[in-house]
Formats: sequence, C-alpha cells, structure tokens
Amino acid sequence: MKDKKGDIERRKNKRYKTDEGAYAAIGPDSHTLGRIINISMGGICFQYVGTIKDDQNVMTQQDNLISLSSSNKFVEDLSYKTIDDYEVTNTPSFSYMESRRQHVQFRNLNRKQFSNLGDYLKNNVSEHE
Repeated sequence: MKDKKGDIERRKNKRYKTDEGAYAAIGPDSHTLGRIINISMGGICFQYVGTIKDDQNVMTQQDNLISLSSSNKFVEDLSYKTIDDYEVTNTPSFSYMESRRQHVQFRNLNRKQFSNLGDYLKNNVSEHE
C-alpha cells in the first residue's frame, strides 16, 4: 500500500490521530510526559518537552514501560521499544529544553493489555492519519 506521498507504507497497523487530551508517560521512574500525536495497535508517536540530557538516555532504553491516559481511559505498563527520538525544530526553543518526538513500538503485550489498548483506541481517536 502507498501513502499520500507515494512511498510504500511499511506499518502493519493503521495510524489514527488522537483526540485532545491523550497523553503518554514513560515510567515508572521517568518524568517524560507528552501529547500523543498518533497511535495504532502497534505503537505511538508522542511529543514531549525534553532536555539535552534526555537525548543521551532515550535511545539506550530498549525495553521499558509506557502508560497512556485521557479523560476516557487509562492503560498502564505497556512494554515498548524506542524506534526513533528526535528534536522538533519548528517550535520555539528554551535554553536547555527542547520539543522532541518519540516513536515507539509496543512489544510483548498480553491479552489484557492488547484488549485495553483496543479500548483506548476506540475511545480516543478521531480519524485516520
């Protein structure tokens, strides 16, 4: 299948834009919290405010836990792998803080987590991306 630009789409799952108020938090020990840009049953992209120090740590986290929240649903402790993390350069910058985007792939979800993720999508997405 080709996307709007004519490139071949490599994702297995359709991506959806989330409704306002959908957030992701890496944890339990991290302070990273960000707005979900898009989501699928296979992973998410979210934008967060980071520091230069965060840039050094993100790609070394191969498997960690992420939680999703909104006014409609909360899903916690989803195992993931970071696919990409980069600075968003078209936003205003502060001295040691920067706007970043992280793309993650869900990994090894059990039945309950998979079901909860499906419910999260049903309640928090507005349209196909």
